[in-house]
Amino acid sequence: MLVFAFDRDWTVDVNPHPRHDAVPLEWVRHLAHKTPHAVYAIGNQTLAEEAAIPGVVDIVGRHPDDWDEWLGEKQPDGRYEQFPLRRERLSLIADLHPDADGYVVVDDLDLSDVDGWAHYHAWEFVPAVERGEIHPDLPWVRDLMTDGGLPSSAGIMPANASMLSSFLDDHADAPGFELTYSDDGAERTQLCHDVSVHAVTLERPSAAPALQCTPLAPDSDQFTVPVDAIEMLSVVEPPPNLYTASAETPDEEATGLRRLADANPEAVRISSILALLDREDNNRARDREAVQALRRVAAVRPEDCTPVIPILRSLLERDELPARADVLATLRAIGDADPGAIAPLTDELVPYLQSNIVSVRREATRCIAAIAEEDPEDAVDAVPALATIVEDDADGLQYAVYALSRITREYLEEVKPVAETLGAVNLRDSLSDSVRLNATAGLGRVVGEYPSIAVDIVDDVATLFDADNPKLRNNAIGLIGDVAIVHTDVVEPYTEEITALLTVEDTYTRINASGALSRVAEDFPESVEHVTPTFVELLSDENPLVRENACWALGHLCARDATPALEDRARDDDNADVRTRASWALAQINE
Repeated sequence: MLVFAFDRDWTVDVNPHPRHDAVPLEWVRHLAHKTPHAVYAIGNQTLAEEAAIPGVVDIVGRHPDDWDEWLGEKQPDGRYEQFPLRRERLSLIADLHPDADGYVVVDDLDLSDVDGWAHYHAWEFVPAVERGEIHPDLPWVRDLMTDGGLPSSAGIMPANASMLSSFLDDHADAPGFELTYSDDGAERTQLCHDVSVHAVTLERPSAAPALQCTPLAPDSDQFTVPVDAIEMLSVVEPPPNLYTASAETPDEEATGLRRLADANPEAVRISSILALLDREDNNRARDREAVQALRRVAAVRPEDCTPVIPILRSLLERDELPARADVLATLRAIGDADPGAIAPLTDELVPYLQSNIVSVRREATRCIAAIAEEDPEDAVDAVPALATIVEDDADGLQYAVYALSRITREYLEEVKPVAETLGAVNLRDSLSDSVRLNATAGLGRVVGEYPSIAVDIVDDVATLFDADNPKLRNNAIGLIGDVAIVHTDVVEPYTEEITALLTVEDTYTRINASGALSRVAEDFPESVEHVTPTFVELLSDENPLVRENACWALGHLCARDATPALEDRARDDDNADVRTRASWALAQINE
């Protein structure tokens, strides 16, 4: 058996040192009540109450012959005339346990001079315990139990709302809490699913700050506790069965499963949720709780939720479903992992793309985007509704643009009527680069097949030539190059802007810029003639497509000054297409 003596202030975590580790109160409680060791409070006697351990009065009281000598007379306020000094208290404790295996004092004061006692500061004691240096049987903090018998990782006795708020911020992801508080003079303990500082009490200076608590038990309502009534708040990890143990009705079971899903979605049995959703007696509140639980489970276990798709589909068919956004979000989570699993629901999903409820529209759009990524064919029918979302700048726009871009990979004709809508996206500086990239990529595929579509937006697309994002800039010049295949007259006014892109570091930009100017050179050689020296330099570019485009341009320009360089390419280039195009250019020049 060991004997422990703990100070409180700047030692135990109810009043820790501002710059050092403190001993968790749960350690003190555990040592006192769950082990054979003897534990005493030798400093601030509040610790005796907090940990339910003997304090100085108890220590002296166990020496009945010396009572008057050490304490004197008891005063009307309950205090005694005098207390033994700190080192005297340790001597009194040691006298009570002459056969102990060791004596350990933990105190911010240095008591290392007391014979027989091993002294630790709190910030020395904690790591020593964790390393097993003091006694091999002493537990780590995570192995400790609260008064409710649950594992605890942290605890606080808040002095004010600010301290409590800080604690809750630090443990925002806690699976649960155990709250001990005073209620009309009686001590109560509650297991809580969630706690938060009641916002209303903070906004009203006249109101006492309070903690808003959601009980773990599904049959219990929310309640509030004044901060000054809180004796202890501990972070705990309740066993999954506790969330539904007290449920007496399906409604209460649904609430319990939803709370469990919030705290520990890995522990939820999907079959239990299915059983609730498959009941014949439709109950909106119960279904909402069950679906919300399913949504949280699907976010981390989407592959396990595939069997629920038929039930989710049936829920979408109901006229009144308060959790429709949660149903769609669950399908979206499943679809992100396995798009093919939700593809058969496209017809049911499309109407929700036009919903007036923002969350419903957004989740439906994300579902369609997931489907389009896997198989654009399954999402083709959604094109008009997706375009409307983009036109209206509605919530979910980024997913609608992505879906349209994916559909253009295989179904250009179907997207052609809404191509201008994609073009307008490029001009919105408020949108992210990723959204604009998807828009230019999708539009580029359509324009590559139908160049005339982009004639009216060339001016707008050209504004992206100096975009900071090289991919966005490249997509813009690539689109302009596609327009130039048929409409060089529309592109010719931008010769100078395109020329500036011929020598940028980005390879793909050089490819697209040289391609666009080579097409302009065919119809408007006089506008491009001054770029001849740059094209001669590009004959030595590291990329064969750039070299080939340079050959095209020089051939259309009949650039005699480029003959030696073209002869070198025609003879020695390691790319067959470049050699062929250089020979063609020489033939054009020598005609």
